[in-house]
Amino acid sequence: MKSKRAQRPTPKRKARNTPRPERGRVGVKPRPRLQEVGGSKTEAAMAERLDSMEPGSLRYTALASAIDFKRSWVHLAKHLAEVMKAGAFKEWGFRTFEAYAQHELHLRRETAQKLVRSYDFLASHEKRSLDGATESEHSPTPLPSYQALDILAEARANPYLEEKDYREIRDQVFREDPPPSQLRKMVKERAPEPPKKEVREDPSERLRKCLALAERLYGMLLEEESAESVARTVEGAIGGLRRLIEE
Repeated sequence: MKSKRAQRPTPKRKARNTPRPERGRVGVKPRPRLQEVGGSKTEAAMAERLDSMEPGSLRYTALASAIDFKRSWVHLAKHLAEVMKAGAFKEWGFRTFEAYAQHELHLRRETAQKLVRSYDFLASHEKRSLDGATESEHSPTPLPSYQALDILAEARANPYLEEKDYREIRDQVFREDPPPSQLRKMVKERAPEPPKKEVREDPSERLRKCLALAERLYGMLLEEESAESVARTVEGAIGGLRRLIEE
């Protein structure tokens, strides 16, 4: 008779200490991310820092507006302009306005600068639109994007753009809020920059550069015993260049 082999007991699996990740629940929408904010951890850090500040202070309102940036950029731009004009960021331990915007508000340097320029443009040239967007709580006047207003500010200062063309572009910006790429194309089509004139270098300046190179080469040749004849040739060239420059 064949002997039956003893069956080895099956080792028991150890129970997991960590719970299984929950599957996505139906009907639960993910929390939207704020624009210019690097995820929920950053948002939580900004909110935590906000709790440590004095409500109503300029620093508090600027950070609160940054958190609410996606909903309304004009309020953030207003506070940023105040912070830059007053230089308050220095009192808060930041050397530059850009460093304050990047490290505390989590805004890129270009974004912060465009926001300030757009707000200054509205305050200087579109005061009625600015007041309608900031003073009316129930039905604020919608504004174009700060990117479009930044380009519009550049267009207003463009010396090659006629007033009539600027007014047409301005009306379209406030009516349709076109994308920045489309807006730049509109400005370029109506105000093409003249071809740049080729800047010719002064002949005497070119001769001075040649003299400097020749003198450097002559000094290097003097260190080589086998290049004595070449050094004398370069020495003669140096004399000729000096005479040309003095003429």
